Amino acid sequence: MAIFSWKKSDNDGKKPPTDVTTSASPDGEFSPEKAERFFQHARSMFEASNYEYSAQLWLSGLKLDPNNVASLEGFFGAIARFLDESGGKKGVSKDVAKHFGGKGDVDRFLMSLLEWGQKPADSTSAVRASEAASKLGLKQATLWITDRAFGLCVKDKKPRKDYILKCAEAYSKADSFEKALVASEQALKVDPTDGELAGKIRSLAAQATMNKGGFDTAGQAGGFRANIRDADKQRQLEEGERIVKTEETVDRLIIAAAEELGRRPGDLPTIERYAKLLLERARPADEERAYQLYMQTHEQSTQFRFRELAGDLRIRQSRRKVSELKIMLEKSPDSDMLQRMFSQADEEHNQLELSEFKLRVAAYPSDLSRRFELGRRLFAVGQFQDAIEQFQESQHDPRNRAASMLLLGQSFQKISWNDEAIETFRHASDLKDLLPDSVMELRYFLMIALQAKAETDSDVACAEEADRLASMIARQQMSYKDIRNRREAIKTLLIKLRSPRGGTDTAAQPA
Repeated sequence: MAIFSWKKSDNDGKKPPTDVTTSASPDGEFSPEKAERFFQHARSMFEASNYEYSAQLWLSGLKLDPNNVASLEGFFGAIARFLDESGGKKGVSKDVAKHFGGKGDVDRFLMSLLEWGQKPADSTSAVRASEAASKLGLKQATLWITDRAFGLCVKDKKPRKDYILKCAEAYSKADSFEKALVASEQALKVDPTDGELAGKIRSLAAQATMNKGGFDTAGQAGGFRANIRDADKQRQLEEGERIVKTEETVDRLIIAAAEELGRRPGDLPTIERYAKLLLERARPADEERAYQLYMQTHEQSTQFRFRELAGDLRIRQSRRKVSELKIMLEKSPDSDMLQRMFSQADEEHNQLELSEFKLRVAAYPSDLSRRFELGRRLFAVGQFQDAIEQFQESQHDPRNRAASMLLLGQSFQKISWNDEAIETFRHASDLKDLLPDSVMELRYFLMIALQAKAETDSDVACAEEADRLASMIARQQMSYKDIRNRREAIKTLLIKLRSPRGGTDTAAQPA
């Protein structure tokens, strides 16, 4: 069901509340403008550490704008923080759940989000949310949710074919037949004996091909037959889909996109397509034109994603400059001028990234992945205390938890808070499903923190533990970082700390 053709229910007559602290109206109409009031208040409550109320406000806004993916991310960020604070033992209050206990499809969708948010690793809850979104016809929300639901289903110790097929069905309802095909093929791996499913997969493959080429709308206005009547337009479609394009093709596509934008000024998909083609040709003038397009569109539409695209372009240009200077310096390593130019460009690049990610966190304060990226940039420029604040937030995001804690521990270490660094590395080492490389890196930095504490506090126990870790790393990979020198330094430190008078040479003392 298209969200803008939503019909009023029997409970109509109530207007959306004027006070954003109350629940969203059960009025059947969607209103992104009214929803934004809830979203703004949700961000404020998140900043005030009132995570349960923030989660409720995100859902209240989603009742008025359920296809808003950025707000879905905001809700899951808030509920994750709430669960972290309660140690995962406490669910939301009954009062929160009561706001979304209606019998309509939107209420069921919101309740499925609330239930899944409290059990983020539960594939059952995720699939229910996917089904609820697809039933409402929310294509963007369905894709966002189903991507995560499908990932959980595949990761289950015993993947359930019926759940995976429900994900495939949700993808199909969102017209993402390629993803539906992938999910169906995964279901067949779970049950290779399902001959009927194998037949459906063949049909899906055909549907995916037809959908991509426009055959599924043959005979309709604007469909495939209409396209072939317009030979130039059909050629543009075909050329636009090619992975490798000739310069002539790109030039032709850019001219066509510019003409289209002239006919439809302000049309966001047309702007994005035109800018993408300009960046594909990648001449200096093209990049500047794309940058100006993104900035103008951000100002006119107030959609921050265009400001982010402009920032990504500037970062890409800056990174390219650093790379070029690095290559020149490698060819002429004795050039003081090139060394200065490279150092300055590298510093400017780091500062540019830092300023860009500060803007992104300001625009999306509840987005923990952006906070993680900001923390990385703060760490890179040596602003360790500010980095600590960001990593303390981003560690609550399961996707970046291990990386956040690793950098959090290193940040503590950089400001000589060795005890905090040690405890952070220990806690990170207890995380489940760590990759072998992450385990090795955590051991290495825990070893360094223990070594630093042993040196500062003359702590023999810390030196002994550091020695054991150094030995363990060396046995696994002798060439890992500077482990050979570290091991020798820790051995020397341990001998010193164990000796009489903490390593003082007693033979040199007066009788």
